[in-house]
Amino acid sequence: KNMNWCMGTKWKQKNRRGDELKAKDYLKQLSQLNKLIENKLAERDQWKAIATNVTQRLTSDRVQTSSNPQRMEDAVLKLIEAEKEVDDAIDKYVDTKREIIATITKLSATNETYYDVLHKIYVQRFTLDDVAEMYGNSRAWIDKTHGRALNIVQRIIDERERNAVHK
Repeated sequence: KNMNWCMGTKWKQKNRRGDELKAKDYLKQLSQLNKLIENKLAERDQWKAIATNVTQRLTSDRVQTSSNPQRMEDAVLKLIEAEKEVDDAIDKYVDTKREIIATITKLSATNETYYDVLHKIYVQRFTLDDVAEMYGNSRAWIDKTHGRALNIVQRIIDERERNAVHK
């Protein structure tokens, strides 16, 4: 336990320098977008339920005279808007996933293990402990391997940014 705490402390110090943090944030985009999609789907489902509930009330004989057609229209419009937001979020997720996979694939030329570790963590969404176990190695090994792989991703990102500035 103390070793994990120390590794966490070391990791935080590296993040304060800004080296790994940028690469890690770049790779974490997939997880963040996945959460966004899940939330947008929940919002869409809520609007669908409201629209369905209002529609059912409109078709019911005993409530028909007191129902508000404007409320149904508002709910349907919100549902359509929510559907578009879900589609947009999914499009962004797919584009971002392609870009991230292309970036980490560049690591396979340097070190296949670095590529595989990052793919398992950020694309397949395994935990560091899961990946260490898959490789039959310790938490210390995965922390070190993950950190080294992030350093290479950082260099790739920095090079990409330098090339974008020169264009």
